[in-house]
Amino acid sequence: MTTPHDTSTDTTSRTAPALDAPWSHLRTAAHRLSVPDDIEQRLLYARQRQQIAIPFERDDGTIDVRAGYRVRHDDVRGPYIGPHRYVPGLTIGDCAGLAVATAVTAALADVPFGGAAGGIDCDPETLSWDERARLTRAYARRITDIGPNSDVLVPDLGTDERTMARAADAVAEHVDGPHTATAAGKPAVLGGSREFTCAGGHSVAHVVRDILETDLNRSLSDGTVAVYGTSTVGATAARLLDRWGSTIVALCSDHVGLAVDGDSDEETDDEDGDSDDATDDGIDTTVAPSYLDGPGAIDEFSGGTMTGTENVLEADVDVLVLAGSGTAVTARNAETIRADLVVEGAYGAVTAGGQRVLEEQDVAVVPAVLSLAGKLSAASLEWRRHVGRSEMSDTRMANELSYAVIDAVSDVRAHRVRRDVGWRDGAYELGLSRLVSAHEVVR
Repeated sequence: MTTPHDTSTDTTSRTAPALDAPWSHLRTAAHRLSVPDDIEQRLLYARQRQQIAIPFERDDGTIDVRAGYRVRHDDVRGPYIGPHRYVPGLTIGDCAGLAVATAVTAALADVPFGGAAGGIDCDPETLSWDERARLTRAYARRITDIGPNSDVLVPDLGTDERTMARAADAVAEHVDGPHTATAAGKPAVLGGSREFTCAGGHSVAHVVRDILETDLNRSLSDGTVAVYGTSTVGATAARLLDRWGSTIVALCSDHVGLAVDGDSDEETDDEDGDSDDATDDGIDTTVAPSYLDGPGAIDEFSGGTMTGTENVLEADVDVLVLAGSGTAVTARNAETIRADLVVEGAYGAVTAGGQRVLEEQDVAVVPAVLSLAGKLSAASLEWRRHVGRSEMSDTRMANELSYAVIDAVSDVRAHRVRRDVGWRDGAYELGLSRLVSAHEVVR
């Protein structure tokens, strides 16, 4: 029996509205830079959009069908690369927005790739281990042109290193070149980098430190940080910033938050006047994320007071990192943001309306196209390892990631100062200018 999946019963991803924004940002940048018409038309439309039906067997023997997508923006700088996500309510429009954002990120990271994005409209939490495996393999076999020299998958929301391993294995007989280079972020046993899993969080943390100290002239060791979202990016960024000396005063998952140092209405001290996992140094970031993500576990955490996620957004801090799974800041709540620096750790975290309000409040907003540059740098390094162009160790890869992020921030900083624009406009303008330059030399 075949059961078509009814997407009307899914919870639509909250990121969907904001994922249309990259096209608008690119169009604005093209207008400001006076991009030649023929090149502008190439870059303002995706090169290819694929939408497929993916039948797969459920554990009870029935056949379910899900929608799968892959959108490819532009390949003038090299093969496509980009996120592969499993999200309920995912649309081809979401993937198109992610593809153009990834193209800009790749240009800022200065890696030889074009932007792509895709995934499956599904809730991975409702699928068994075997069902996920069958769905992943079915997707990889049905989407055309996945391969080391054409389009490389990168793990994203709802996917992980096992997803990448399965996808690469599924196309092994049909690709030119080493099939393991079909996906980045694989397990180390298949040639993946141990650094990749945390690459996004490391990238965000480096961006926070650089901009806070260079542009806001504040020491990270004296800085306070709130992290909205305990995704891999959010949890990693929190741990790294904590290790570097900043104070994490608020942290939340998609549903519940923790706060200390006056960012909640209740006391967190125990009978002796001390708390187990939160002190004057803030929340213990090595343990707090696991409590936030575990059902009911938050009640057992003694290192902070449980609070609403909106209180984490509104925390009076130097830096707010947005690493949740959905849009976090809109025109409706932007006025409540008290941070001086907002850094996106996920595409679509701030809407265009939210951005305008924050700018009116003189809040600096760093877009994900810049803050996640290190993740694409790490993906590129892993790809090079498989295609025989590098024998780079994990340690050296970690160093190269940090250099790539610092260079990207420095380049965008110089551009925005010269052009007198904000971080988002500066990032899109610089990324677009590199795409345009590549098109001009192949005309």
